[in-house]
Amino acid sequence: MDVPVQQAIVRQPPGDGLAGAAAHEDRASGERAIPLLDHVYRSCFIDVARWVRALGANPADIEDLTQEVFIIVGRKLASFDGRNLHGFLYRIARRTVRDHRRSAWIRRLTGRRARVPDLPAQGPSALQVLQDRERQHLVEGILARMSEARRTTFALFEIEGYSGEEIAQIQSLPLNTVWTRLHHARKDFLRMVSQLPREEDDG
Repeated sequence: MDVPVQQAIVRQPPGDGLAGAAAHEDRASGERAIPLLDHVYRSCFIDVARWVRALGANPADIEDLTQEVFIIVGRKLASFDGRNLHGFLYRIARRTVRDHRRSAWIRRLTGRRARVPDLPAQGPSALQVLQDRERQHLVEGILARMSEARRTTFALFEIEGYSGEEIAQIQSLPLNTVWTRLHHARKDFLRMVSQLPREEDDG
């Protein structure tokens, strides 16, 4: 079952999938609750895709990596202790993206090409597209220079729209640690932006 990740990421409000999955895994009996893979997939696909993007995956690889995460989830779900499904999925996503980045040189050697998206019937001008891509590349370049911990927290909060409490649950961290990382990440981001060369006026 393929999901159009880039479009769905924009449409779904932050946390909806997580709330549904969390509700499914809560049981009054206190017994070990193992959610069904199909339910986890449908409830959390978009959230996992957003985590994969926040972890620094190439946009062209987000959907494939998210699918790969759920393949691993399917193998590991039987050993899941039923607590903090979000953290369980996030840890798998983080390892999957990490392994993918480490093997990037293999993909370059094989000449893998990214999928070409369908062109919209009516959309922004070519100049606007180029300007947007340039800004995106600048942001990606700045984020790449941050530590992984700060970059991911910054991307989840500032770009993906998760709350500090949601990030703490996803990353299995104390809330104060999330705020500390975000504080330092913001300072890093602003400092690196200030170091960018300024455009000179033609006149």
